[in-house]
Amino acid sequence: MTAEAGTGSAVGQVRDVWTGRAVLVSMAALLAEAMCVTVGVVLYGFTQEGPVGNVFLAAFVLPVALVLGALPGLVLTVTLVLPTLVLGRLAARWGGWQGRATGWCTAAAAPFAAAGAMLVYGACSALLTGSVGPSLVYLVCWPALTVAVVPAALLAAVAARGTGTRRTVRMTVTVASGGLLAALAMGVLGVGALATGLLPAYEPPKLDRARLVGVWRDGSGGTLELRADGTAAARGLSRPGDHCGGVGSWALDRFTADERLEVEVDGDCRGQWFMGGTEKRPTLYYFLGDPDEWHRHVLTRQGGRS
Repeated sequence: MTAEAGTGSAVGQVRDVWTGRAVLVSMAALLAEAMCVTVGVVLYGFTQEGPVGNVFLAAFVLPVALVLGALPGLVLTVTLVLPTLVLGRLAARWGGWQGRATGWCTAAAAPFAAAGAMLVYGACSALLTGSVGPSLVYLVCWPALTVAVVPAALLAAVAARGTGTRRTVRMTVTVASGGLLAALAMGVLGVGALATGLLPAYEPPKLDRARLVGVWRDGSGGTLELRADGTAAARGLSRPGDHCGGVGSWALDRFTADERLEVEVDGDCRGQWFMGGTEKRPTLYYFLGDPDEWHRHVLTRQGGRS
């Protein structure tokens, strides 16, 4: 009789987790986290070589992304957040912990729920794509999901214990708006840090002609030789579906903000090259296709001057 009562109580606790209140608040928490992470990624992008996107365009895209993100948020809630909450409640009950200890049990259950979710996501991806994917992806996503699920699960636990539609709506709005305000604050502080230099923005190295002269290699047998007399020779450089090579001239265009390199050689190698990398390890690159896709052919300086 006691065992049946204990089992029934445990089932009741599990059933109480799967409520609309917990789902709504969990989705709001995941949304808040996503907004903060997005701002952080954008700010980090300003410190790294590569495109950072149009911030003003993001303001128009964001509302659409929020609507489209409702389905992924629901999937994460059902497959990750609520299972974490269930495991935490069962662990607290079986361990005889009550009150505040339930929150610690929920946090401790997060890695296990994240591991189970990763197995489900990996299996679905394998069925759809026919490939399991690199193990590094799972090693990175597992701790990321673990960190993301803890606050969402704790807030969902509070919502699951509550009653009333008005209280649920108020809590959902509070969590989502709090995330929005936190993201805005991060953005303002980040822009201020970039403007004052506290957060150093990426700048390509400023190479003069002396540092450009020499042989640049792409690591696949292709070379670009820039000579001191202004002539250039390309051999085996990649182009979409083909290679190019030839001889011609080169010049440094100092009228552009990034000091592009104008290279004109025979064949299909003529065009604009860009400076990248760092001062200690500069690179030259050109785009393969649409620059927004950031498909580049990169060369590093090797060999002596001519």
